Amino acid sequence: MTVFGVAFAILFFCTIYLYHGRKDGFPAFAAAFELDLDAGLWGGLFQCGAAFLLLLVPAFVLAVRACRLSPADLGFALGDWKTGLKFTLPIVILVFPVMLFTGDKESAICGAYPLSTLAAGGVGAFVAWEACYLVYYVAWEGLFRGVMQLGLQRRLGVIQMMLLQTALSTLLHAGGPELETLGALAAGPLFGYLALRTNSILYVLLIHWALGIATDLSCLVAT
Repeated sequence: MTVFGVAFAILFFCTIYLYHGRKDGFPAFAAAFELDLDAGLWGGLFQCGAAFLLLLVPAFVLAVRACRLSPADLGFALGDWKTGLKFTLPIVILVFPVMLFTGDKESAICGAYPLSTLAAGGVGAFVAWEACYLVYYVAWEGLFRGVMQLGLQRRLGVIQMMLLQTALSTLLHAGGPELETLGALAAGPLFGYLALRTNSILYVLLIHWALGIATDLSCLVAT
């Protein structure tokens, strides 16, 4: 399989995820297997697992096997930790107070998050949910800033993959809050740049996860 075949496979699995792997696809999945499960609780967990299995696993395996790239080539490495921390620490520290003071229970964002009602079940349940949420962000950043930005840019070009990973990661927000989708459009090149500077997905992963946790907290506090 050529690198173009890998890129096409990524587009295929992203399409399957878009239509069947998100929270709103859980009721159909549960019905198909005759599972009597609370969609509010399990939908978000389903999305995390689907993201890992559909977005990351096929792309990672194909990049390693077909393109002969190592996990380190795909950003699964510590990379330039000094540069990474210089960017990451200030953002992670600032994002929580900013999000907590700007949370609005009437906003579209708080209408969509947290993805699982597990987050509202107390401190222990919230921690458990955010740990599961980390799986989602590993899948997301592993694909877009790892396999695509750091991996495929070696064959298809830096700018080309910057545009493609930004476009695809933005389009996968279709149907969600408009502000979030616009944020994804802005984050694509910024996260791609940080991944390139550090040769790692770790730092964009920490920033993205912190944003997710802060969003959940702000919406729970607002309600």
